[in-house]
Amino acid sequence: MIVSALFQGDGVLAAIAAGLDTMSRTRNDAGDAVGKVQTALLSWDPNSLPVHGIDKAYGGETEAAVRRFQISVLRTPAAAATGELGPRAVLGLDQVQATAENPPTRSTERIRRNVWRLSTGRGWDQTLLAYAQAVCTMQARPADDPTSWEFQANLYRAYRATFADARDSQDGNRFFLPWHRMYLYFFEQILRAAVIDNGGPADFALPYWNYGNPEPQSTLPYPFRDTGLALPDGSPNPLALAAPLRNADLMAGDPLSPTITSSFTAMWQPSFAGAMRTGFSGQLENIPHGAVHAAIGGDPGGELGALMSNADSAPRDPIFWLHHANLDRLWVQWLERHANPTDGDWLDAEFRFFDADGRPVDCPVRDVLDHVDRLGYRYDDQAQLPVRPQRVVPVAPNPTLVASSPGPTELTGRTTVGLEVSPSSLPVVEHAPDTAAAAGFGAVLLTVDGLAAQRNPGCVYHVYMNLPDAEVDGKPEHHLAGTFSLFGVDADGRLGFTFDITALVQALASAYRWDPAALTVTVQPVRPTTKTHAGAVESGLPTKTTLPLRIGRIGLFVG
Repeated sequence: MIVSALFQGDGVLAAIAAGLDTMSRTRNDAGDAVGKVQTALLSWDPNSLPVHGIDKAYGGETEAAVRRFQISVLRTPAAAATGELGPRAVLGLDQVQATAENPPTRSTERIRRNVWRLSTGRGWDQTLLAYAQAVCTMQARPADDPTSWEFQANLYRAYRATFADARDSQDGNRFFLPWHRMYLYFFEQILRAAVIDNGGPADFALPYWNYGNPEPQSTLPYPFRDTGLALPDGSPNPLALAAPLRNADLMAGDPLSPTITSSFTAMWQPSFAGAMRTGFSGQLENIPHGAVHAAIGGDPGGELGALMSNADSAPRDPIFWLHHANLDRLWVQWLERHANPTDGDWLDAEFRFFDADGRPVDCPVRDVLDHVDRLGYRYDDQAQLPVRPQRVVPVAPNPTLVASSPGPTELTGRTTVGLEVSPSSLPVVEHAPDTAAAAGFGAVLLTVDGLAAQRNPGCVYHVYMNLPDAEVDGKPEHHLAGTFSLFGVDADGRLGFTFDITALVQALASAYRWDPAALTVTVQPVRPTTKTHAGAVESGLPTKTTLPLRIGRIGLFVG
């Protein structure tokens, strides 16, 4: 039965809905009925007809859009999806159009707020109290209940299994942000239902932790570190997890180091993802995402393990959800000046989650890109980015490997590796600063590949280019190429990172520290927090780990 105002009264569409006719490139291929189908397709996906739009002609573009609708919405097997409009497709588009004509209204607006703006005191505020009580509710449910804390945490393992090989490319995983947006969205639905059942606000939304702000906002919010803060009924505080489940220094009030919380490098990436030239998603996945995970969790080598630094257990820590809400917020900010991918492989990729009633939902990426109108939430703080001149980033092939480490390297403390340059590459390396000056962004890249360890040691690693001895140069930051963490590491060596050192190479050349015959890379483990409390080991400074890290190859690329 046709229900949309647009489709009602159209004889051709009525006949197709009844199974008496079809629409294709050779039948009913022009006219008002085709225009109505195209209108419904655009209601479903505004980008479905990018060239011809509503031209009332059933050409190749319309056929392709119908085929995508059949596959992604009607769940038609790809081999059986022909792009011909039959009863199922016309009724499906009719439902889409009816929803577009009468969109559901949101009775309340859900706003994700900065957790440090909710309350700066040491007691409970309404939002965090509601969160804590809902966490207890979810934790009390059986593990096989999709709305339980345990079940939701285990979904992360499914994510990691799905993308086990994503790190084989330097770009990381370009589904990192949309998958986690879905994860937060459906978790938030379940959490909100528990909040309401507990008598909390119907407009509850997850807060976010903007650790990139100065102190005190770079420290854990009080309710997440005050183990003595009980719930009103006397129950223990489920948000505060003592060591070894969390980093003891962080629980004592130490702030996170700015080197691991800054999103500056990620925010200025011109593309979402970019093959070898790691884009916004890949940079954000490293810093601050992975580094903050490592900092909060600490060393997971104990009997209980540290939750946040272990990828399989991270969602069991209640701060996980505030961390990822902040990453989602940064994605929103990045889109103020940039754009998401538009290819069908990205837009149509689907992932399964569970709604507040525990029912499975297969969600495509395209359905979560509009977080305000489609998902019904927004953020309270859209911080302005620092102004810098806009520049056109040329499309260029991947650069060429011109220098590399002689073999695998194993380290526990500061380690310096010399890069070998072949005779044929010497001129390229020698003129790398000139190439950097001419080509700009992405001209010179440093890669650290094949990272393997038995577990995440809970520190982060600074990577320096041509770092002299400390007594020669007391400013190591002038040689800093980048920072990485081992969140998600395994013994298989699939983890790797790329650093754009274009500007660094120019600076080194200006200081007469660019010699093709003496290229070195120094990798230094560092503590991820900054000392503030009495008795803490000095943090944010070089450290050593008892857990070896194996680096398969360090490479220098120019192009």
